[in-house]
Amino acid sequence: MAQSLSIILEGIELRGRCGVTAEERAIGQTLVVDVRVDPQPRGAGQSDDLDDTVNYSRIVDYVRGVVEGNEFHLLERLATVICDGLWDEFDPLRVEVSVSKVAPPVKLPIHAARVRVVRTT
Repeated sequence: MAQSLSIILEGIELRGRCGVTAEERAIGQTLVVDVRVDPQPRGAGQSDDLDDTVNYSRIVDYVRGVVEGNEFHLLERLATVICDGLWDEFDPLRVEVSVSKVAPPVKLPIHAARVRVVRTT
């Protein structure tokens, strides 16, 4: 029987600097990150041992460091940096990262603009 496991973190809400204009980057805005990591099978479902899985606290810490510690022009770049870092850190089968900019500066009111990056083996 084939079985897969996904670790999903929704709504990591942070303050970040991401925007095309210097003003947008200077004032910053709310960015919401969603992450899905499909780890290599290590038996955490049977062992109940944190060492047999990806610790989602480490994922949150990594995402926070990228968002709060850098400045980006594009959501695409921000999402790619997060995705690539999680890929390198955890050696998973799949990583999916979505980054949303809440109330982006466009001509009509919208809830958010979102970009998604997916990397698989």
